[in-house]
Amino acid sequence: MGKNDVKINRWLSEKKRYADLFNGILFDGKQIIHAEELEPTDRKAEILLEEKTGKETAAERYRDIVMQWNQGMELAVLAVESQDKVHYAMPVRNMIYDGLTYKNQIDLMWEKHKAAEDKTTDAEYLSRYKKEDKLKPVITLVFYYGAEPWDGEKDIYGMLGLNDKYKEIDRMKKFVPNYHINLVDAARINDLEVFMTDLQLILGVLKYKNQKDEFIQYIHENQDYFSRVDKETYQVMRVFLNSEKQLKNVVREEDKEEIDMCKALEELYAEGIEQGIEQRNKELIMAKLSQGVSIDVVADFLDMSIEAVKEVVSGEFTE
Repeated sequence: MGKNDVKINRWLSEKKRYADLFNGILFDGKQIIHAEELEPTDRKAEILLEEKTGKETAAERYRDIVMQWNQGMELAVLAVESQDKVHYAMPVRNMIYDGLTYKNQIDLMWEKHKAAEDKTTDAEYLSRYKKEDKLKPVITLVFYYGAEPWDGEKDIYGMLGLNDKYKEIDRMKKFVPNYHINLVDAARINDLEVFMTDLQLILGVLKYKNQKDEFIQYIHENQDYFSRVDKETYQVMRVFLNSEKQLKNVVREEDKEEIDMCKALEELYAEGIEQGIEQRNKELIMAKLSQGVSIDVVADFLDMSIEAVKEVVSGEFTE
């Protein structure tokens, strides 16, 4: 896990924000999950594999954030995997993580049965799972905060390359279980009003960061919040804006409990963050075109006009 993911995960792990994230994505902002119902749980997902020879091999993975959702009883496991770059194997990766989390539930229930000396049938003993046991659903959000839109597959079917060229594709799919990821493309969420905490405001920073005038206006409209930002939020904003060094140079108040980001963000843009964005777009355009991607597809990918992309290409070849 990179240091940026650590900062993002620490910030998202605040229970009110975590509940807000899941309420916004799962329930369109309806307040179903409450902070006091969440409890952090072990991030380690592991499985012990036993070969026919009796040799055991342990496989373990560490999830980014995992919390139990309880309302008098355990309702679900809510997990988040943070990504600053597209992970093209994410459907398989998440399927493994979720599978290991379900396996952990089975192991814990079996340990309780053993401790209570519960009677089991031969089939239950073989399964390490009693017939009446029930698992809690595991819901994982992939929180992607990268600069470019997510262009990876979102389910197993997409990774398999199954398409209509295969005559019996529909029949085959009946025997191939699919698995899809719950992608949160943080910079491209259309309706931020579904979030009720400062998550809404920080996601707004991501949404408008490539639009100088809209960004400055957004900061002014929410001046009460951005003039008193706590240290963890300040760190997250530096990551989201890809401006860790620049903001560190602009802000001189890191020793204070609250930081006034309004002036700092204006200075940041005045010092040329938009030039950095233009340079990144130029590099991305040329890379995509070199891969044979058409100009109209590149324009749609970057949310730019075709004319703007052509200007970048023309300027690149006349320099």
